[in-house]
Amino acid sequence: MKLSFQLQYEPQWAELLRMNNWSLALLGNQSFFGDWDEKKACNYLLQTNNFKIWTYSLEAVKPEFPIEYKYLIYDHTNEKVVAWESRENRVLTDIHPETANIVLSDADLHFDIPFFKGAGVAIPVFSLRTQHSFGVGEFLDLVKMIDWAKLCGLRLIQTLPINDTTLQHTNADSYPYNTLSVFALHPMYLRLEKMGQLKDAKKQAYFDEQKITLNKLKTVDYQSVNEFKWEYFKLIYKQEKSTVVSSKDFKLYVENNKDWLFPYAVFSFLRDSYQTPDFSSWQEGTCYSEELIKKTLKHESEAVYFYIFLQFHLHLQLSEVHEYAQKKGIMLKGDIPIGVSPYSVDVWQNPDLFNTNVQAGAPPDDFSDKGQNWGFPTYNWELMAKDGYSWWKHRLKHMANYFDAYRIDHILGFFRIWEIPSHAKWGLLGQFNKALPLSEAEINSYNLLFDEKRYLKPYISEDILSSLFGEFTAEVISNFMLEETSGAYVLNPKFDTQRKVSSYFSTKKELTEKDEYLKNGLLKLICQVLFVKDNRNPDFYHPRISFHTNLSYLALNKEDKDNYLKLYEDFYYHRHNDFWEQQAIKKLPVLLGATKMLAFGEDLGMIPFCVPEVMRELHLISLEIQRMPKQPGQEFGVSYFAPYLSVCTTSTHDMSTMRAWWEEDKEKTQRYFNTLLFENGDVPQVCEPWIAEKIISQHIQSPAMWVILPLQDWLSMDEELRHPNALAERINVPDNPKNVWCYRMHLDVDMLLTATNFNQKIKTMIENERP
Repeated sequence: MKLSFQLQYEPQWAELLRMNNWSLALLGNQSFFGDWDEKKACNYLLQTNNFKIWTYSLEAVKPEFPIEYKYLIYDHTNEKVVAWESRENRVLTDIHPETANIVLSDADLHFDIPFFKGAGVAIPVFSLRTQHSFGVGEFLDLVKMIDWAKLCGLRLIQTLPINDTTLQHTNADSYPYNTLSVFALHPMYLRLEKMGQLKDAKKQAYFDEQKITLNKLKTVDYQSVNEFKWEYFKLIYKQEKSTVVSSKDFKLYVENNKDWLFPYAVFSFLRDSYQTPDFSSWQEGTCYSEELIKKTLKHESEAVYFYIFLQFHLHLQLSEVHEYAQKKGIMLKGDIPIGVSPYSVDVWQNPDLFNTNVQAGAPPDDFSDKGQNWGFPTYNWELMAKDGYSWWKHRLKHMANYFDAYRIDHILGFFRIWEIPSHAKWGLLGQFNKALPLSEAEINSYNLLFDEKRYLKPYISEDILSSLFGEFTAEVISNFMLEETSGAYVLNPKFDTQRKVSSYFSTKKELTEKDEYLKNGLLKLICQVLFVKDNRNPDFYHPRISFHTNLSYLALNKEDKDNYLKLYEDFYYHRHNDFWEQQAIKKLPVLLGATKMLAFGEDLGMIPFCVPEVMRELHLISLEIQRMPKQPGQEFGVSYFAPYLSVCTTSTHDMSTMRAWWEEDKEKTQRYFNTLLFENGDVPQVCEPWIAEKIISQHIQSPAMWVILPLQDWLSMDEELRHPNALAERINVPDNPKNVWCYRMHLDVDMLLTATNFNQKIKTMIENERP
């Protein structure tokens, strides 16, 4: 008789096991089950063949019923059992003797030891600063960061995406979520000396000088750093290519990664040859094919292998870091961007997997009242499902070569994605996909008499124009409007979409302050509609998001306002709950099961009611931020009420740091000071170190599995170590599409390694709250 045990995965125990080099084991009351002998536990270790199930199988030879057993924890380092289940024995009663296979499904582990709790630091790789780096953080700089984390009792380092984003070779490429390839690593993160020293001493001295100059800068000069590095790459490739390309390790790397590596290298060659990533404009290679890859490799082998040479060195350097982190017991947590560039290798190679006629983004939230337009194509989930989401599984398995955990950027996109039509610039004109749009009859059922002109076209009156354009109203009417009836206007067809308006103003060499004012006013005016057409079926409609700021809504009479509000609330908060849950359950379990990496979900923004339950069911770790509470009506979240399966944090890369936030709104900070910190009196003008320490202590004391804070916020507890200017520490401003991602630590990591008192403070804070 074969007994197969399947134990439901429980992340609270899984992390405890992983961090301590422990495993689950089984022992029972039979000889084939170890006879309860702890010394035999090492022979009955469970495996995690499936991300959600621990398994073990054995042959039950001459079983005597009842069979009793328990799960226990085995310590590999000390070769002993550290805990038995603190519950009654699990029992298998009499089974028919001819039964060949029995599968036992178990759950609810009980051990008299505390759940795992850990703390970590979030820092983009490009933000690291050491004396060895070349004006930008590099993979090998993480080695010292790992040493610092170990000193402080931290167990995890979280990064931003590290994929190649080289599209234009300009500062615009600094956006780490606009990936050229979901597999390729960014060449910027290479340590030049590790690739080899140039034999030409003068040239090597030249780069050494540039390194010193760039390292003195307060921020990352993205374009200059990459220009100098690419110059070095070409020289070192010419010098070392024959040795490296002929090596056994290089050939093995190419063989293991050829499915994505050759398309990436050929794409990169063509991008640089035509000086644009827009493959639709290339003379040759507009469409991917195996024949194109073979032809290019045949005729341009040396040029194509240059890009493979860089990826090989990136692989070596990041693998070295990952191995070092594992030896030190520090997890590396990566970031999975929700989208890819429309000019990416992925879209070029697999165009059918993407909806390139629309743009992904996010509805209005605390980050942006206009919504966000990321410019990414959305996914063709139906087609992806046909082969079991192999593209996603391949992506995650590749990431697992370098990381132990990952953050799913905008996990809400797996329930539904905010999709913006190609003619729009702002997220306000978007809609959810997948969704259940409304028919004309359904709209009428809310006692709203459907009127295509009134509901689908911007509502433009003289009062609205005056409120938007003030003294320039007459000029706007003359240049951009057509008068329909007295006091009522429509947009001139030349300017009736946001894309047309933006194109008009882009023709000017330089925009004046007035031009910007008029442009933004017109972009806002175009958003004043009650409904938007469905992107796939124009006979169905979605209520425009953010009704409370919609001038078209505000112009309705009271009865129509009430009816529209009911429709709006039903549509966004009730109609889709089950539907969106089904969409997520189709995808997420398959993706989570692709690797053994610990999965975190960034669940911020407009959160459907079904999201928390799905995340709990799938053991996904949520994100909890005090200034973005998830409970309606709350001004601040309370860290003591954070769920166990969560990351409790003070801020993210898309937000101002803790210190900068403190100075943004004094009235709000005053309320926080009195109600969350339980302090009396007037709030201090700045977030003084003692305040920062109290805030961080509250987070560490939360029930959350993880407390992962930005490095800037950890440093805020020390007057000498923290940045002199709190406003200089922000990484990204989501509302600014031209933001350059250039934040860099103001001090060397070596300084952190020698900050004995500060490091001990962090360690003590963590140890005092660690179970």
